[in-house]
Amino acid sequence: MTRLLAVKLILVIGLLLALVGCGGNSSSNTPTNDEPAATTEVNVSLATTPDPPEGGEVELVATVTDAQGQPIEDAEVFFMANHTEMGGMAMEGQATAQGEGHYAITTNFSMGGTWKVTVQVNQGVSSTGDQRTVKEFDLGVE
Repeated sequence: MTRLLAVKLILVIGLLLALVGCGGNSSSNTPTNDEPAATTEVNVSLATTPDPPEGGEVELVATVTDAQGQPIEDAEVFFMANHTEMGGMAMEGQATAQGEGHYAITTNFSMGGTWKVTVQVNQGVSSTGDQRTVKEFDLGVE
């Protein structure tokens, strides 16, 4: 069981490193020569049920909007979470569209403390290529 957790942790770390290496973070609006220009600013916010989150089952809801605050409904949204003080405690999964720019997933936070939640939003192929936005949140779980 410990080996399986180690493999999952390595995969999550590799995915996060790949995301950082891709330069898809929306905080940089200046594309490099080999990076397509972003066509739309994407805003991501995070809410939980219960609020504040407690150890056990928690619903994570990302709200995804454009620069004008209009919901983005044609995205794929992925969640990844890691306990910041306990290595090997991680979760990941694809959220389900709830309508009006809301994307949700239910997870189990096995213990309290600070969890780093990463939300990755992928938008479809266009003439300028895929658009990926990655946003991180520090989530205090009671």
